[in-house]
Amino acid sequence: MSFDGMFTHAMVNELNRTLKGGRISKIQQPFANELILTIRSERKNRQLLLSAHPSYARIQITDQPFENPAKPATFVMSLRKYITSAIVQDFRQLNNDRVVNIDLSAKNELGDIHSYTMTIEIMSRHSNIFLINNDTGKIVDLVKRVYPEDNSFRGLLPGDTYQLPPAQNKMNPFEATTDDFKDLKTASDIREKFEGIGIDTSAELASIIIGGADPVEFISNYNDVVSPNTAKQEKNNKLGFFPVEFKNTTNVIGYYPTLGELLDNYYLDRARIDRIEQQTKSITHRLSIVLKKDKSKIKKLNKQLKQTKIMDEYNLYGELLTTYMSKIERGSKSIKLTNYYNDEEVTIPLNPEFSPSDNAQSYYKRYRKLQNSIPHINEQLEITTSEVNYLESVLASLEYVDIEDVDGIIEELEESGYIKKKKKGPRRKKKKTVGEHFVTSTGIPVIVGKNNIENDKLTMKLAQKNHYWFHVKDIPGSHVILESSDPDEQSIVEAATIASYYSKARESAKVPVDYLQVRNIRKPNGAKPGFVIFEGQTTILVDPDRNLVEKLRDVKKK
Repeated sequence: MSFDGMFTHAMVNELNRTLKGGRISKIQQPFANELILTIRSERKNRQLLLSAHPSYARIQITDQPFENPAKPATFVMSLRKYITSAIVQDFRQLNNDRVVNIDLSAKNELGDIHSYTMTIEIMSRHSNIFLINNDTGKIVDLVKRVYPEDNSFRGLLPGDTYQLPPAQNKMNPFEATTDDFKDLKTASDIREKFEGIGIDTSAELASIIIGGADPVEFISNYNDVVSPNTAKQEKNNKLGFFPVEFKNTTNVIGYYPTLGELLDNYYLDRARIDRIEQQTKSITHRLSIVLKKDKSKIKKLNKQLKQTKIMDEYNLYGELLTTYMSKIERGSKSIKLTNYYNDEEVTIPLNPEFSPSDNAQSYYKRYRKLQNSIPHINEQLEITTSEVNYLESVLASLEYVDIEDVDGIIEELEESGYIKKKKKGPRRKKKKTVGEHFVTSTGIPVIVGKNNIENDKLTMKLAQKNHYWFHVKDIPGSHVILESSDPDEQSIVEAATIASYYSKARESAKVPVDYLQVRNIRKPNGAKPGFVIFEGQTTILVDPDRNLVEKLRDVKKK
């Protein structure tokens, strides 16, 4: 389901129940399009996320950790000036549109109380966050500034008078009666008549109407949400988030106590990958160029290797021409000779300008050239293939590491020479544990490498020889160490599940995972970080179950 007006309605109700009357104690802008307001309410600090991301725009309470950037953005500095310690008076939705207003009252330096509205417009790539001075109706600041030449409908700069987005002139479904749905037959008809109803919601309402049930009763469930859920849609098997049960068009796979926790779970990987992409865009672009060149080089090398198969034919031509030299007439363009190895006739092309002896030597020369090129081609193939595997493992790791692990990957690339080391001033080295830590349900520790340098350190230095090593089969992924010489079957399955989750196969099912004792693993001299060879492994099929992985996480080691 999209974050439509119906979901917005439910979310506004949840925010009013939880945060109304609270005080803003902290304001952060961890990423360009995202804002975090820490609100002290009912003796608890809660994080309110306002996102104007073009794909993941939303408003919610979040439990995810965020860090402040070293240099605060202009927008967050404006907010800190005007609404630090402001009281949240109310959350209001504009009709049933995807526009949420947060009414705030704040004191200035003189102690005078001023009224502000924080407005978030959840409108895909046009999403935005505003701070509006209610006394003047002017925009104090906004997260995305849009200049007049790019928007002729309304001003979107500090100091402009705030105007609402273009009105849809549709009916609010929360004011509708059963009669208002009588003539509606399709999902398209419903969206045409009512404001803020997305494709998924309209499909469910159409199904309800066809089944003879009352759509107004279904809509009323949004006023007191009790079953936020993650579900798969029957039509396309796509995973979505839903504030209430869509019994006709989805199959629920999990329930959550709040809408905030539902969205945290749904956006966990999507938002993480997007934030990592923001931080590593230039790096991944560079690595992708190198990777493309390497793959092209491998194709050329394989083509050259394929061409060497003709060298034995050249050697045979040289032998036959030398043996039957007296039969060759100078100036001939070809000659038919009997191959004395199999008694078959062979037609050999000749250079008419060469003597018979020079023709034979020409074939011997081509034979030796191809023969001498094979070791070089094989060496280059090995080096280039190793680099491709390494770069693919680095790019894959960016799909499953946490945002705080990106620095380690950047450091790895600097040490490997793929990116230049940035000149930095003196800084304190953070003491950190190597890898991500887990504990199986039977109490055995499991450690996961978060980059290739950590993978090497875990496998080749820290792990004992009788510990067990896990890795997805033939797919980029983390090294996983199960710290036991005689693990039980349940622990093996759980360690394999963790290995499948921390790999490029995270979104797959029935992932093959190899495991064996560390004593059977070795690292070739000069091999890229993270590359090892092994033999005698056992392979197990598992599903990358995120719920199980989170359950096994060792929070004491965080």
